Amino acid sequence: MADRPSEFTLRGDAEERSFRCNQNVAPSALVGRLRHLPVSVAVAVTAVVLVVTARIAHAEPDFPHHPPVACLALLGVVLTVVLAERSLGSVRTLLIGVLAPTLGVLGTLLTVTIGSALGEAHAELAVGQPLFAPSTIAAALLGAASAAMPAQRRWRTRAALWTVVLTLVLFAGHGSDLARALAALLGTAAGAFVVRRASRPGGPSTHDTVSARTWVVATLIALGAGTLVTPVVPDPDGVLSVFADAMSDHAVVVVGLLLLASAWLVQRGRRVGVYLAVGVLVTLTAVLADVFLIEPMTDDAVQWRGIGLDAIEWQVTLLGAWLVPAIVLLAVLALRGTLVRGRFRAAADGRDAFVGMLRDGDAGTLGHMGTWRGNATWTHPGGRGAVAYRVCGDVALTVSDPACCAADRAEVVSAFAAFCERNGWVPAFTSVHEPVRQILAAEGWTSLPVGVESVLDLTAFDLRGKKRQDLRTASNRADREGVRDEWTTFDALDAEQRAEVETICTRWATDRRLPEMGFTLGGFHELDDPDVRLMLAVAADGHVTAVTSWLPVHERGALAGYTLDVMRRGEDGMPGVMEFLIARTALRARDAGLRMISLSGTPLAAHAGAGSLVTRGSLLVARLLEPVYGFRSLQRFKEKFGARHETLWIVVPTPLHVPRVARALAGAYVPGLRPKHLWALRQAHRAAAR
Repeated sequence: MADRPSEFTLRGDAEERSFRCNQNVAPSALVGRLRHLPVSVAVAVTAVVLVVTARIAHAEPDFPHHPPVACLALLGVVLTVVLAERSLGSVRTLLIGVLAPTLGVLGTLLTVTIGSALGEAHAELAVGQPLFAPSTIAAALLGAASAAMPAQRRWRTRAALWTVVLTLVLFAGHGSDLARALAALLGTAAGAFVVRRASRPGGPSTHDTVSARTWVVATLIALGAGTLVTPVVPDPDGVLSVFADAMSDHAVVVVGLLLLASAWLVQRGRRVGVYLAVGVLVTLTAVLADVFLIEPMTDDAVQWRGIGLDAIEWQVTLLGAWLVPAIVLLAVLALRGTLVRGRFRAAADGRDAFVGMLRDGDAGTLGHMGTWRGNATWTHPGGRGAVAYRVCGDVALTVSDPACCAADRAEVVSAFAAFCERNGWVPAFTSVHEPVRQILAAEGWTSLPVGVESVLDLTAFDLRGKKRQDLRTASNRADREGVRDEWTTFDALDAEQRAEVETICTRWATDRRLPEMGFTLGGFHELDDPDVRLMLAVAADGHVTAVTSWLPVHERGALAGYTLDVMRRGEDGMPGVMEFLIARTALRARDAGLRMISLSGTPLAAHAGAGSLVTRGSLLVARLLEPVYGFRSLQRFKEKFGARHETLWIVVPTPLHVPRVARALAGAYVPGLRPKHLWALRQAHRAAAR
């Protein structure tokens, strides 16, 4: 009898066929993508040819002795062509990439020709200089592609582009710098025209302005970077290149670095950044005034008669050079109140108004958590909604979705983001649902899944079927042992029951190896709320053996359901008591005509739609904390109820903000974390391994 193929052989053949199919599919998919980007492919091939033939050494006139810089410029051209072609299309990219740089070069040539004919000094120095550089194409296409970006990304891209372009014009001052600026201007205008004609979907932007902090930071970066660029660029001729003539090379480097440092600190809303900027600008203004204004006037070096246009222009440039840092200094002083990060004060005075908006609007299943201690309430100037938040460091963490009507959600979210920006805080919309994520994603924000919420549909809930076996078993056991469920509030409890509830909650917290988590995870203090319902397990002798608390969920003025918060079992609580309490709560809510109950969110639960890196990170952190907080065990427990899963998101402005927000979240959830707790966590892992 012939040998039957082993399972390993069959599996190996299947894997080999799959690998071959993937090998065949991958190249065809790549070719298909490249066919949609013909301009990008042509530019990439051209760039490679230029590099290989070594003609790149003279491609960037500003840096003739630095071929690596020219290589980077070509790489920038390739990347911007890809970006523009994907957002604007091949034909528009080709037209803008050719016409905008060409018109920029021709406009610069015309300006230089007329200026040199009139005897203008800068124009005379620009005669004979190369006016084209690869970065001219990159600047034009980046300006054009920015028009198709979401508002947040569009303004950041344009701010960065024009900061670089104007810095080179004002400090380097070569003909190619002016051509680059004109090309960027034409490209930006062309991109805005094309996108407007194409009627880009998504509606009007919800955050389409640039704050005062952004302007000040961009100006400080331009001054600092320009001061550092001037000694490096060969033959600088910008109107502000004279900064380097008033100081030594070491002083130039120090001033440039200090201005960049102050820009970074001001961006983070630090008061020391304002002080540093003021100090550097005062020093720079005084030095420039002394060198270019006071000394020439005291030495009678300033003359206006009998000299040519070149000399007059040079003197005006020197006399006016000190005005630039002086004007920036005045702007920093005038805006210092808006540049410094606002102080956060948690207050309960707005709780009643927030509760009213919770009931009238749609704040989702976690909205009532915004009423807890430690949170502050921001209210929309027009009264359209409110946001509960708390600030950790320089990050404003919202408590789930805003309390407002669905139609006003985009406006409320945008206004709160602007409020955070004015205060120097990074807005982080925490544990929000899909509608809020979609609003912010359309504006270019970065979203990451942070948990999964289990929502139970009461219209189809009962205890029948094989999947509800554990719930029926727990309910039947409670009936046999005389355990009853009691639906009540904390105020309605007598003194003895309150003491029992407190003992159960505090004993559970003291048994943890790490501090009890907070922020969106309630404890004993959150039970004392007239709007919060308790479902207690009461033994036959009348004492409390388990506690659950339920937060109200309102939709458009009506009670729609409840959200599970506290879930604690006493030492003598029967096995399955939590299944019993949750099942009885669901049945009570169903009989009362409510639509749903939420079993709340499970932090760090795996989400099918998340990227592999995010999933691995969430699973790693969940595994580390499992011996103490039991997140994975909690998710398995919730699976018994057959609830649907809804992803909870954290949405931040850019990926660069993720580390800062992660630190803020750690401080919000575990504010009392100490090194001894980390040691206890290590010991817990050792015990679990044994």
